[in-house]
Amino acid sequence: MDAREYLETVRAAQRGIDRRLAVIESMREREQVRAQRYDAVGKGAHGTDFMRSTDDRIDYERRSGAELSELWHEVERGRELCAGVRSANPGKRWGDVLELRYCEDRTLQEIAGTLGVSVRSVHSDMSSALDWVDMVGIATARSGLGRAAI
Repeated sequence: MDAREYLETVRAAQRGIDRRLAVIESMREREQVRAQRYDAVGKGAHGTDFMRSTDDRIDYERRSGAELSELWHEVERGRELCAGVRSANPGKRWGDVLELRYCEDRTLQEIAGTLGVSVRSVHSDMSSALDWVDMVGIATARSGLGRAAI
């Protein structure tokens, strides 16, 4: 697996986290607080049981917990790689570009705006960083020792 393929799995993990958190937030927004009458237990407006919405969200959060944990771990491993790239290549934006692109799932335009450079510079930095990681290896780059290997 080359650096781009590995970092694309990190990016996919971040997207998975974002999707699951968006679903949970959407479920929370749909939950409605209603004054409850004792004679209407389990009955909402138009046949809706509002407690069921809360139960469904809690069940989804529980089911998603282990998966979210795995996804967060994958993204953190990607951040470790970016920190290693940053450490081994001081004065270059490579680690920042990789982290913004793959760990935070930003577009090239967003990265350029964040770093105050052109999209072309971002693309060049990203390409150079990926080539460098491929040259030294992912494990070596993650440890920040890649500079000594060149």
